[in-house]
Amino acid sequence: MDKDSNVDVLTGEKINIGKDLVKLAAYKRAISNFVNIVTGENIPVSFQGRDSYTDGKSVVIGSNLKDGNFDVAVGLALHEGSHIKLTDFQCLSQIQKIAHTIAGPDAKYDEIQNTQNTIKNLLNIIEDRRIDYFIFKTSPGYKGYYHAMYDKYFNAAIIDKALTLGEKSNETWDDYLFHICNFQNKHRDLTSLKALQNVWDLIDLKNISRLETTTECLDIAVEIYKLIESVLPKAQTSEGLAKKAQEDYDKKFNASADGSGNGDDKKDDQEGDSKDDGSGTTGETVEDTTPTISKLTDKQQKQLETAIEAQKDFVNGSLKKSNLSKKDLKTVDALLESGCTSERVGAGEFEGNYGKFTAKGVDCLLVKDLTQKLIDAGEFRDLIINTKACWYSSGHSDRNRESISKGIRLGTMLGRKLQIRNEERTLKTTRLRKGRIDKRLIASLGFGAESVFAAMDVQKYKNAMVHLSIDASGSMSGNRFEKATTSAVAIAKAASMTNNFDVQISYRSTHGNSPLALIAYDSRKDKINKLTSLLHNIYPGGTTPEGLCFEALQSHLLASSESLDSYFINFSDGQPYFSTNNMHYRGKYAYQHTARQVKNMTTKGIKVLSFFIDGSKYDMDSFRQMYGKSARSVNVDQLLPLAKELNQIFV
Repeated sequence: MDKDSNVDVLTGEKINIGKDLVKLAAYKRAISNFVNIVTGENIPVSFQGRDSYTDGKSVVIGSNLKDGNFDVAVGLALHEGSHIKLTDFQCLSQIQKIAHTIAGPDAKYDEIQNTQNTIKNLLNIIEDRRIDYFIFKTSPGYKGYYHAMYDKYFNAAIIDKALTLGEKSNETWDDYLFHICNFQNKHRDLTSLKALQNVWDLIDLKNISRLETTTECLDIAVEIYKLIESVLPKAQTSEGLAKKAQEDYDKKFNASADGSGNGDDKKDDQEGDSKDDGSGTTGETVEDTTPTISKLTDKQQKQLETAIEAQKDFVNGSLKKSNLSKKDLKTVDALLESGCTSERVGAGEFEGNYGKFTAKGVDCLLVKDLTQKLIDAGEFRDLIINTKACWYSSGHSDRNRESISKGIRLGTMLGRKLQIRNEERTLKTTRLRKGRIDKRLIASLGFGAESVFAAMDVQKYKNAMVHLSIDASGSMSGNRFEKATTSAVAIAKAASMTNNFDVQISYRSTHGNSPLALIAYDSRKDKINKLTSLLHNIYPGGTTPEGLCFEALQSHLLASSESLDSYFINFSDGQPYFSTNNMHYRGKYAYQHTARQVKNMTTKGIKVLSFFIDGSKYDMDSFRQMYGKSARSVNVDQLLPLAKELNQIFV
């Protein structure tokens, strides 16, 4: 055995332990539901790409989701989903035209670009406040997710400290955007910059609901841009910054061209004709642009820069997230398509060897549909094998196919007998004193006859629902599993030949530290050819989580009623066993828990029949503790004639 736990010992393939794809699929489903509920629209959520953003049609989130940052991801997805609902993305195309108009016809590209980017940043900040207010007003129960999101990206301790100490108080666009970004922070100081109070008044956060469209937000953003430009030193305006960038570029280019490292400055010095008066601008009135002295340490300055970058990324919709490979993306999609969910099972109070104890339980994976995509994904290797990709599984697959084919043949014969369930028997009783008038007896009314009524009694079989649960632990491999498969397929095939008989087939296994229950076939939605096309990929390689899987399946078992007979048939060959670092499911605990699940079924009127394959007398004693009178001990060779016994139950 390979000692490297990151390598599959059978295939040599490296195992990516960094991401739990099953959990990612569950997170994605939950987040999608949240977004759809809040926005009232069917908005797709995906893990594609490295950035978290919305393109106006879908929401893209990162793949580094864990329990600790789930609330942040939900808040981010809700935020971006509300953009799709409320933001007019066509309005963004107007920013470029506005920037051209403000900069003027003689403006250079860099100046126009600076103007456009700054207005866009202002619009993003105001629009975020508008759509967040919408969520807070319409869905107050989701505030917690938004608080988690803003705690991560905005409410950093270093931001609070910077605002308290009066940092970022230079008349520059960067410092203005920093303070505007943090208007919601309780430590804000509206006197730290000349126009900050006026900007606060223009945005008017307390009355942000007055802004009903993106266009209205854009108008405010343009007004704020013009206001700040009017008070900034010339060198800090969009025009000044563009000019400085061009000068720096020219200086670098000229220095590279002559190899001197000094460029034209050297020439000016030599000729004594320099036009630089030391003011930082050419031909302009000298203004005091001396930066304020920071009270932060160098380390704190770096922390502040990092926090500001996170805020900028949030405003620009470019939050960096880890990426999924194409293979992982396909696996997540396959898990979603299969309806894979997680159910908490095994919790409660039980009798142990040393008195009562309370079990916290474990998350059981429930896969509601076996699909080809799920098989190709290769995620549940203790239960599902991809026979096309795994050379070592070809022998098992061939034997499985033979068992399935045999089951189809036996099922066809059983189905002919079960077709009696399609028949109706009608008994007509006449000369009654009440009921419907029998037309043939109307003439006798003239002779004083009163018993001229008739009644029709229609007798037909009730609808039946059978759930077949098969133990897919490693000890079932070989003859036991093949015979159990044959029996299950035979019953499913027979049911397909009747009008009022449905069958589900499920398997019990494990996946890592979780029990796993898979509903592989459901006649109410699956065609019979699914048995021959997909079922041969099922492989018994897990442990025996028995009652844990039964509990996860409870919500999928229909209760018996006046119109329905419900059955639960179990095939098993061992005692319940499942163990992790936090749970030891065996012995009394497992017996009691499984017995409770059986009792839950019988309380619903479900008839339970449990077959224990090749069990010893000692094993059967324990088996009866779980299944009671429904426990049957059978030899593996008796599984084929089992159809006769089941025929007696259903007919």
